[in-house]
Amino acid sequence: MLKLLRIDLLKLANYKAFWVLNGLYALLIVGIPAGVIEFLKWLKSAGAEFDGFDPMKIPILHFPDIWQNITYVYTFLKVFLAIIIVISISNEFTYKTVRQNIIDGMSRLDFLKSKLLTILMVSMGSAVLVFLTGLITGALYTPDMAFADMFSEIEFVFAYFLDLFAFLTFSFLLTVILKRSALTVFILLIYRPVEWIIIINLPTAIEGIGQYFPLQAMSNMIEVPFPKYIFQEINDDVNTTMVGVVIAWICLFVYAIYAKLKSSDL
Repeated sequence: MLKLLRIDLLKLANYKAFWVLNGLYALLIVGIPAGVIEFLKWLKSAGAEFDGFDPMKIPILHFPDIWQNITYVYTFLKVFLAIIIVISISNEFTYKTVRQNIIDGMSRLDFLKSKLLTILMVSMGSAVLVFLTGLITGALYTPDMAFADMFSEIEFVFAYFLDLFAFLTFSFLLTVILKRSALTVFILLIYRPVEWIIIINLPTAIEGIGQYFPLQAMSNMIEVPFPKYIFQEINDDVNTTMVGVVIAWICLFVYAIYAKLKSSDL
């Protein structure tokens, strides 16, 4: 398994886009909390207090709220990593690398495993970065911090990891089907709005199935957290039902990828 991962990483090492997009993604992960703090400081300095309430006391980046808040925001950045996956896999088909690998003895299943291992590594690396960013940011800005609060609601980091892994696997499937990076990225970008339009136009009798559509299910794992700051009720737990649905979608994506690879003339 490690040999397959090493082969795939050697290919990625030569892609400039891999380093640029990874760097941009990491910069956004680290920079967004800092930007939020600077914005709240600016509000305070500009006199934008709410009935005498200091905006710096809004617990957006305090434990345990920080885990749901940042993971929800970070799910919108996953397209950067998806583009890396799309480019790397589409290049395999464009430059016939996958065909050469198979001639050299790699099976279609090995090719699938190598890409899934890379997706797993990227997803885990991103989750670790999110965890460290949340831990450091929360420790810096949480007043009267209790140790128990630091890891309360940490399950949102796992939900973020699962969301990212599922989305990148979905990107893998689209790339195997379309084999063109530009077209795949375009479909990837418009798929969510199209899915949403379909969901809101479902007949009343079956409208409940919309929550189980792939990207909607991913989105449903982490609910929008910010309405609670204007005293609206939200779900502040990971939706475990949707976790199961997303895992099922991942299994279906992997099966579809393998079926496509087996039937394609590579």
